[in-house]
Amino acid sequence: MSMDYRQMNITCPMCGAIKIINVPAVIFEQKKFGNIKIQVPIGAVCSEHQFIVFADTKANVQGYEKIDLYMSTPSEKTVKEQAGVITLRVLMTMFGTYGVFSLIHAKIMNYPVYILLDKDSIIASVDINLLNLIGDNLLPEAYKGGNRISFIEEIDYDRVKIKEKKSLIMDSHQHILQTPWDEKLKFEETMIKEAFKISGELEQLNSMQQAIAIFINEAEQAKKILENTRQIIEEELIEAISKNLMEGKISNFRLQLIKHFISQRYSPKLSSKIKSKVEDFLGLL
Repeated sequence: MSMDYRQMNITCPMCGAIKIINVPAVIFEQKKFGNIKIQVPIGAVCSEHQFIVFADTKANVQGYEKIDLYMSTPSEKTVKEQAGVITLRVLMTMFGTYGVFSLIHAKIMNYPVYILLDKDSIIASVDINLLNLIGDNLLPEAYKGGNRISFIEEIDYDRVKIKEKKSLIMDSHQHILQTPWDEKLKFEETMIKEAFKISGELEQLNSMQQAIAIFINEAEQAKKILENTRQIIEEELIEAISKNLMEGKISNFRLQLIKHFISQRYSPKLSSKIKSKVEDFLGLL
């Protein structure tokens, strides 16, 4: 079956290079997926940069997001990769940079993941149980399990039926069809960037485990504070978390991530206790 394509005029958000790329028309024909995130790898538009294109269902560009991650890509496979072991570098090759960010984010926040599978794709050869095991191994013991990554062996988008509205939906050609969150994935980008500074695959995994464990520890501290208060201003919660953990102040972006985690993992009602100064002021009127 031949595939139709739509042409998109893409501008690199970092250097301004312009190029027309072809994207399968079928991914724009499903309005239920809303805006689509298209990964543009190094070399597709310019020779130095990778980024995300946000497009609507008519293939109109809505915006861009930079990806400031440059990993070394040895010409030869590692011994583990030759033995069929899935390393971080292999995951990046299969799902793309932003795809891996999204998979990790979904796992941390406990969102279900659906990958629409083309049987001719390299992803079709992956053991789905192994993929879920890798995701679980990134998390502390108490958070393993939860929502899973699932394959849907279907390339006809008209036939796709997914019950969970809040889910990550991808296809096996590195297109992000739906994300149930609005925030940028800077936490995941920074974590993987740090992991790639380490040469060993196991050590890379350990580095990511530690980064996630630190974040979840901060979220657990926030949960304890929220359970013992009616409401709290964001700045006060930042101070309280830092005091309890005896560490430097976390950023506002980090706090918003913690708020999202608490809503997803514990209770939306609990996370709603966190108020901005504006919300607090309006509540006094």
